[in-house]
Formats: sequence, C-alpha cells, structure tokens
Amino acid sequence: MNTPADFISLSAFGLHDFDVLTFGSQSVPSTPVKFGFQVDVSVHPGISEVMFGFMNANEGRVKSAVGFGVRIDLERGEIWDVANDSGLVGWLEEPLGCTEGADGKVLLSLEIERAGSALLPKLQIGGEEWLYPAVRSAEALELLAVAGCKPVHGQSAMAVAAFSSPSVWAERP
Repeated sequence: MNTPADFISLSAFGLHDFDVLTFGSQSVPSTPVKFGFQVDVSVHPGISEVMFGFMNANEGRVKSAVGFGVRIDLERGEIWDVANDSGLVGWLEEPLGCTEGADGKVLLSLEIERAGSALLPKLQIGGEEWLYPAVRSAEALELLAVAGCKPVHGQSAMAVAAFSSPSVWAERP
C-alpha cells in the first residue's frame, strides 16, 4: 500500500491537534502471529511532533481497548505512549528536529508478536530501539495502522506529504 486511506480523529487519545492518516488495517488472530507497521517520515520545520502506531479499529466491541501508539516530540526527543496511558517510553539520543536520515527521512517501525494472550511490541525510530509496554489480550483484534503530525503554531502540517513508503505486514507460523 503506497497511499493513506483517510484522515481520522484520535482526539480520545489527546491527539486532537494532529493530522492523522490511516494506512490500512491488520487482523490479529488469537493465535501466535508477528505483525508490524513501518513508515518513513520527512522531518521539516513545519512539524513539531509526530505519532504513529496501531490503534483499535473495533473500539467498544472488545472487552478492553488495545492499541500501540507513540507521540514523538521532535525538539526534545521524548517518546510518549498515547494508546495505553503508560507515560514516557524513552528519549531519542539525538532529537529528530536536529537531524534527519541521509535522504531527509526517518524510519518509524512497530513490530508486535503475540505469545499466548500477551502482545509484545518493539519500537524503532531511526536506528534506535525500545521495548514498548506489553498489552494483554486473548481476543482477535482489528488494528488500524496510523501516522500523523502536529503542525508548528497552527500551520498546516501536510501529513500526506510527511509520510511515505508505508508497509503493514504479518507473519504467521
């Protein structure tokens, strides 16, 4: 998939100022599976923060909301959990507002493995990696792959232009 499907609102997660796009969905069975979402972000002065992750597409139809989403403050390098309210996940060694990849893009990647009722995520931003808090869910899920950005001082963030090369994937044993 090369283009986002649509803009969505994630104001329930405190992301009301973000322009958020969907890049497809991933069905997650209740059996073992490894799946992920990755997207390149072009960091430029018009964007102050970015977010990405998998958010629950069936909110209200499952026992508990399950999702994996982070907000990245580009100037401070802070990485915050926005899906599970677990707070600060970590810091980037070098904030993305200061540097960019060789081609002006930074890879955002989230890989999740289901082991029994545990969903074990691994987060990568550029060349750095973190263990994101695990979530418990024995149910089959439908998760939306999302990414978005927050404009600086109310300017248009142009989220469609900021994200490229999205990929949603799954490996079943």
